[in-house]
Amino acid sequence: MTRERRALLVAPLLIYSIVIGCTFAPDVHATLAKAFGESPFGYPVTMVVAMAEVVLLLPLLWPMQHFGLIAMQSLKDGNGVGGIRILIYAFQVGGRHPHLRRSQYICLSGLVYFVAICGVWISYASAHNL
Repeated sequence: MTRERRALLVAPLLIYSIVIGCTFAPDVHATLAKAFGESPFGYPVTMVVAMAEVVLLLPLLWPMQHFGLIAMQSLKDGNGVGGIRILIYAFQVGGRHPHLRRSQYICLSGLVYFVAICGVWISYASAHNL
């Protein structure tokens, strides 16, 4: 397995693990308990929320891998991956590299899915005055 291929597998899993791991931070427990109660479904709130995050965020692993492909192509083209430059490149890459057009659509669908999840959480949190 090449180094690039390994990075495309490991980086999304690492990000995924960090995001879910943040659920177990002591400061987060109070907000989770306020949002969902101390023991929803008879289990500790952190475990329930962590399991929900595992399920809800799992589909984002695929777009993260494809964004990695786009980022690697950006580096090969000498554009870099910093700041807004990578986002602009991601929107334009399909024209220069047709083999990455599918990756563009997968990344866009992942972005729409992520925004939808955030929107639902924001609506829920504002409705419960969190």
